Amino acid sequence: MAKTWIFDFDGTLVHSEAAITQCFESITKKLAPHRLGVAKHVLIGPPLRQTVAEILGDPEHPLIDEFVSAFIRMHDDDVINNTTLYPNTYETLTNFHQQGQEMAIATNKRLVPTIKILQHFNLEKFFLIVECSDSEISTRSKSEMTETIIKKNNNFKNAFFIGDTTNDAIAANTHNMKFIKALYGYGKNQDWSSIKVFHEIEKIEDLIKI
Repeated sequence: MAKTWIFDFDGTLVHSEAAITQCFESITKKLAPHRLGVAKHVLIGPPLRQTVAEILGDPEHPLIDEFVSAFIRMHDDDVINNTTLYPNTYETLTNFHQQGQEMAIATNKRLVPTIKILQHFNLEKFFLIVECSDSEISTRSKSEMTETIIKKNNNFKNAFFIGDTTNDAIAANTHNMKFIKALYGYGKNQDWSSIKVFHEIEKIEDLIKI
């Protein structure tokens, strides 16, 4: 029986940390310079609004909307020039696609930059379903996005979930999926002590051996 795979995006398929962090730092310098230290070390992966609230130090901060709007403009305009595929990503996905293995994406990244990146690297053909934080009217958790994927295609009920942060792992654990931790991603300094991990990979092509 062919395997099914659900992939996180940033930190799993594409390397975008430097570009995102640069946007956060630039906007923080203008709007809340005393929070620059937080912006420099904030985790890449959670939903944008949640990350901005962390940078500003208050989920009800009056500058959140202005910060989010500024980030969207700055990030989306130049996202292609500041995002790269991890080595052998295209080749690994091609291998799975040729074997008839079904793939989906669940990402906290917004839909517009996600599709732009997928099209730029000619990856959209590999994925049956792409669920982003703003694919629907209300922002959803990674677990809710995963549930949507399963509802759209029940084959993903037994998927391997590949991600780099505890947020990804929690989504997988919630749906009793086998979680594969991408050690090369952004979640290195998170607390993984209570997280169930099926397997760890140091590079994406390691998935071929599973």
